[in-house]
Amino acid sequence: MVERSVAELPKAHLHLHFTGSMRVSTVREMAQRHGMRLPHAFTTDWPPRLSGQDERGWFRFQRLYDSARACVRTEDDLRRIVREAAEDDAAEGSRWLELQVDPTSYAPYVGGLTPALEIVLDEARAASATTGTQV
Repeated sequence: MVERSVAELPKAHLHLHFTGSMRVSTVREMAQRHGMRLPHAFTTDWPPRLSGQDERGWFRFQRLYDSARACVRTEDDLRRIVREAAEDDAAEGSRWLELQVDPTSYAPYVGGLTPALEIVLDEARAASATTGTQV
């Protein structure tokens, strides 16, 4: 039997949430560019200390998630998230990336639901060609 590193094995990444795929550095940069304040956990205390035993744990998580989502304001932001998710997955040996995107959060900033979806799909095609990971 030949041993191989897990990094070398082919993978598929299914149902990766668009917002959840964001790099912390990207969230910070977008927040700064758009003049937004982030919760303390994003700026100085990463990763956050969340606990399933904390009755407010879900709400703390959701606050961080909503804060990250609110930083996405432009077409370039949408494209960057898709591109970076594909780059990150390709670096881990993924050959397939399935992003779960709810365009309603981003539609107001890019002209509606259809433009938001078209931006994501267009960048998915470009990222697939660039990284070799099908998005």
